[in-house]
Formats: sequence, C-alpha cells, structure tokens
Amino acid sequence: MHVFLTGATGLVGGALAGALLDAGHRVTALVRGEGRDVLDMDSRDRIGEMTALQGDVAQPGFGMAEPPADIDLLIHCAATVDFAASDAVHEAINVGGTAQAIALAQAWGCPLLHVSTAYVCGRADGVIGEEPADPQARFTNGYEASKARAEALVEAARGDGLVAGIARPAIIVGRLSDGAIARIDGFHHLFRLFGSLLLGDVPAASQAAFAIVPICHVTAGLMAMAQDMAAFDGARVHLAGSAPFAMADMLRIVAAYPGTVPARMIAPQAYDPAALDRRTAMVHRRIGPQFFDYFLRSPCFAGDSLERIAGIGAPAIDDAAFRRMIDHCVKVGFLDWR
Repeated sequence: MHVFLTGATGLVGGALAGALLDAGHRVTALVRGEGRDVLDMDSRDRIGEMTALQGDVAQPGFGMAEPPADIDLLIHCAATVDFAASDAVHEAINVGGTAQAIALAQAWGCPLLHVSTAYVCGRADGVIGEEPADPQARFTNGYEASKARAEALVEAARGDGLVAGIARPAIIVGRLSDGAIARIDGFHHLFRLFGSLLLGDVPAASQAAFAIVPICHVTAGLMAMAQDMAAFDGARVHLAGSAPFAMADMLRIVAAYPGTVPARMIAPQAYDPAALDRRTAMVHRRIGPQFFDYFLRSPCFAGDSLERIAGIGAPAIDDAAFRRMIDHCVKVGFLDWR
C-alpha cells in the first residue's frame, strides 16, 4: 500500500511512519524543510526509506510542486497542538489543512484517515461516546474547537462519498513498556510543574483525572485503521486508556521523587488568585487559561470500535506504568526537581 502521510515530523506521524515501513508499506511523507527532523525514536534514521516531499498543509494541494501519484491512503496527522496559538493559526493549520487533505483524497480517489483528538468533546465530562463532534460545544481552548470543526469537514465529505475514518487520541504519553516517548511536550510540562514549588495550590475537583494513552496504543490503533479502511469507514475511534488517571494519584507518585514540592489540589471555591505570591501568580496566569479547566473534569472516553473491528482493547495504565513514564523524563533530563 502506498500511503501519503502528513505530520511525519511530529510525535504521532513519526511513530506511525516507522510502523508503516515495518509493515512493508510505501510511505510518501509531507515534510517541512528536508524532513530530517522525523522525531520518533524508531524512525528518525529511516527518512531515507520514505519519499519526502516538501510542502505546507495550509496551502492548496499542500503546496507540493509535484504531487505524487498512485496513492492508496492519505493519513492526515499534521496539526498544531499549541493551546496558546491564535485562532487564525488553528484555523489555517487544523481546519484549513484538513480541508486540503479532503480535497487531495477526493482528487486521488483514496480513503482518508484523519487524526483528531478525543477532546473534541469540549468541556463534556463523565462517560463520552464515539459520537459526532459538535463544533458549537463549549471548548477549553482554540485547539479543541479547531479539531471539532475539522471533524465536521470530514463528516461532510463522507456524505459526498469519501471513505474516511477519524482517530481520536487522548493525551499521549510514553510507551507502556518503558515510558519512552520521542517528543516531550504538551502535558509533560504540566507533569513537571506538578512537582515544582512554582505551582502551589491549584483549583481542582477531588475526582479530577486525565485521559492519557501510551503512544504504542495510538500507533497500533492507527495501523489497524489504516490497513482496513473499509471496515473503519465512518468510524470515530477513541484511542485512550481503559480509565482516566486520577490527578491525585499523579501528584502522589510525583511526590515520591527527590526534590519535589508537589502541588496541592484545593476546592475551586477556595481558590483565591489574589492570595498567591507574585511568582506563583505569574505561573497561574500563564498556564491557567490552558490547563485549569482540565483539573475540574474526569472524562472517560468510551467506545468499542477498535476492539470490535480490530480486536485491540484499551490499555490499563497503573501506577507502575505512570512511574515508568516519569522515570523516562528524568532519565533524559526533562524532569529534575533537585
């Protein structure tokens, strides 16, 4: 199978590129620059096995000088995951890029596998099924909203005859086996703050939990979808752990590491920004709009599409697995609270 892959220099796309090559597929990757920054630890040295085309997902036809031929599947991973990016950036890359992916898949006559996020649910809480995203929902940030609008475009294209499936990864963390991950960003910065004096008291619901998922499960789920798009046509597939991981448990685990001064969860009604010291107040002003809403919820992304169609169940993430993820971040120097 000849796969056209966007986002090959990102976390998900890089991991998927390696898996596709391992399975014997031909990969043409849309990259920026010369494509030497493929980040996945298992595929960064394999760029020579792919055909790398320079382009820009926000441009018509992805801005490719010479579009490839005989494409069997377009996998669209490219996106900006920067919560603080402007609405214009989210619109151009996450929504506009998806529109361009749809147009190319239609022109090539091939299926589209669109990588979204489980958090297209917005501020919904509790058990969340694999239902269509509502672009009018209440969202925590522009990233979530843009991904919901992008999904709506894919759904509309399916109505016009495009074979398409949507994958919805939760918060991606390291592999179950050893906690390793190629790119440490996003929520990993929050994990660092969890053990830092800088965070202090944060407003959080007692049952607050994060829907995390190991990168290995995301890759396995995407590979299953890619290799059987007929079965996954119209599917919205949650890629998440079997249960959300409690914020209180994360703080408890982080507290066991040398040098940590763990943050403290306090009831939202007891939170008083005016009572914070200057440094803590500055940190809260910077991260609060991006993250504090996640401290109030415990979403559980349910759905059996992946297990029913491909026999792949959601992984359980226990304390030991989370420690391995923290240990990896310590090993590579990202986390050092001493």
